[in-house]
Amino acid sequence: MVEVISKPLNLEKIVTTIKQTGIPCFDMSIGRDEVYENKTFFIYIDDGELMPSLHANQYHKRFTLMFITRENSLFNELELIENLKLCRLIFDSSEVENGQLVNTEEKAIVRTYYFHQLIKIER
Repeated sequence: MVEVISKPLNLEKIVTTIKQTGIPCFDMSIGRDEVYENKTFFIYIDDGELMPSLHANQYHKRFTLMFITRENSLFNELELIENLKLCRLIFDSSEVENGQLVNTEEKAIVRTYYFHQLIKIER
C-alpha cells in the first residue's frame, strides 16, 4: 500500500499570496463576466499533471498560473515566484504568448508560469 506523507498544498495561502500583487485571481471556472470586467487577472490550475521525480519515493504535481493582461500591466514576477516558494511551489519555467480574446478584436498578453509541488510517498 502507498501512503502520501507530504502535506497537501494550502490553496487559500497560495491565492492570498497571488492576490498580494493587487491583481485579481480566479480558478479555471472563471466566468465570461469576470474576464470582461477585469482587464488584468490571474488564473490558476491546481490539479495538473503528475510526473515522476528522480527519487523513487517522490512525484511532481504541476501547478499552472496564467497572468492575462489586455492593458500591458506588469507585476514583480520574481517576487511572486519567491513568495510562492513559501507555499511549497517550486518554479519550473514560464512562457509568453500574444493573443486575442475570443469573438473580439481585443489583444491580450498571456504569461504562463509552471510550478510543481513535491509529493512524497511511503511504500
